[in-house]
Amino acid sequence: MPRLAAVRLFFGVMLLAGPPLQGQSSLTRWSQEDRTVIGDFSHITSIAAGQMQVFVTSPNAVVLWNPGFREWEGPYQPPTAGYLGFVFQSLVDPIDQSLWMATVNGWILFQPAIQLWDRGTVPGRVLTIALDRADPLAGLFLRTTSGWFQVQRGSSIASPSAPPTAPQVPTTPQQLIRLNPALDANRAAILQTPGMGTAQYSAAAEAFDKQGWYIGTLGAGLLFLPVGAAIPVPMTFGLMGPVARALYRAPRGVWVATNQTGSAPAALTYVRDDLRSFSSLTGSLAFGLRFHRAAQLTGLGRDLWLASDIGIVRVPTDGASIEVFDYTRGLPDDRVLSVAAYRGAVVVGTFRGVALIDDSLKVRPVGAGFTGRAWAVTSSADTVWFGTDLGLRYALPGITGLFQPRQLSESPSFQVAVLDIAWKADTLVGMTNDQLLWRDPATSEWTLGPNLSGVLGRLRRIALFDDGFWVAGERGIAFATVASPPRAVLRVGEDLPGIPLDLTVQGDFLWVGTDAGLVRWRLDAIRP
Repeated sequence: MPRLAAVRLFFGVMLLAGPPLQGQSSLTRWSQEDRTVIGDFSHITSIAAGQMQVFVTSPNAVVLWNPGFREWEGPYQPPTAGYLGFVFQSLVDPIDQSLWMATVNGWILFQPAIQLWDRGTVPGRVLTIALDRADPLAGLFLRTTSGWFQVQRGSSIASPSAPPTAPQVPTTPQQLIRLNPALDANRAAILQTPGMGTAQYSAAAEAFDKQGWYIGTLGAGLLFLPVGAAIPVPMTFGLMGPVARALYRAPRGVWVATNQTGSAPAALTYVRDDLRSFSSLTGSLAFGLRFHRAAQLTGLGRDLWLASDIGIVRVPTDGASIEVFDYTRGLPDDRVLSVAAYRGAVVVGTFRGVALIDDSLKVRPVGAGFTGRAWAVTSSADTVWFGTDLGLRYALPGITGLFQPRQLSESPSFQVAVLDIAWKADTLVGMTNDQLLWRDPATSEWTLGPNLSGVLGRLRRIALFDDGFWVAGERGIAFATVASPPRAVLRVGEDLPGIPLDLTVQGDFLWVGTDAGLVRWRLDAIRP
């Protein structure tokens, strides 16, 4: 677009929007492109269908669906946490396609074109919101327990008013059910969630082209009911739960394992790197994926292998039935801590020893005599390395037991828990609670790096990047080489929505799983 035309368009939008609204915020520490938080979108609080886009709200963010291109935009987080927690209705403004949202005691306005937010309160409790078809420039009307109020365009104040002449109000789920009785008749099939859970209808909006209905639920996410259909189809966005416990780097995106919670089933979700498509695996309706807490995730062929609290779960990505390997199948313990692919097989670390699942899906013992915890596992050539409570150990094919390099066994400094392992070219790097340790490939000498936990808290995971690693700890993440202190520190509360649990580098992004969602960082924005 020519520069002059772009300037005219910008000022045209600003004139329609009115002067900057009191309480708006367009400045945050990170732009939407640099940092994006993908949370739980199984709970939908409102839907509004406009001419070009469909707005969908959750308790934490707003996303936009573009029916023409069949792709998502967002998610967009408000400048203040908790902004969206009490939203229950929404409407699209016909003038500038911004989103008006109703809360229990007021309203929120989101203008996606310029990413501005505003909000206000009204006396009494909000019952519904409305626009006036007879006067599209009138702004928002709110019907409350204290009467009608109006928020005029360009104002942040709700003033007492008469009702709109030709009100346009959101459709309630009850109204949609009266129009489509099959939604009630098929409620059990539509709203059943994995593990025999039950969701409920929460929002509804007719598509602008009248070809169907968008339906929000509490527990089953967003659905779409085409005209003439009896059963709606899922429209997946985001995660199925809030705790992004384990990540696995995949082509053009990442797989995310989310823990089971009181309101969300355990799930595996593929998130494309441009956030335009998502797909989730949740297992059977009767049993789901069966695990409650994930520990680590890897892939082999077309299958995902998940270390969990019930054993190793093999999950085919084509939707076929899952398979669980536990103590009854030959594992040393049901509580699996680590997993890694190795020469067509899978190596497993548990609370009480290690094992290998071969390409015929038979469990074979590894390191006979070792009954400790194996927090991490990796491999190189014929050697499999394990992180244990007493440092690094390794196994060799055809030789019984686990071994430890002499320098590590002779020094108390190296007899500490190793919680993660990675390779930097031909240099083996381990991570303890406090620091990195590594082996010089030329001399085979082992070295302890500087303390990192003083800044990051107890360390959790490392991910290779450039000449060092991104390191996750309980208080944040940072970049560090094997010999340097932490740099480019990103802290919980300031930069991260929750405690980091896992991280990986894929393409142009650093992905961080936290106990409050998945974060996608643009590497160019945080590169040290």
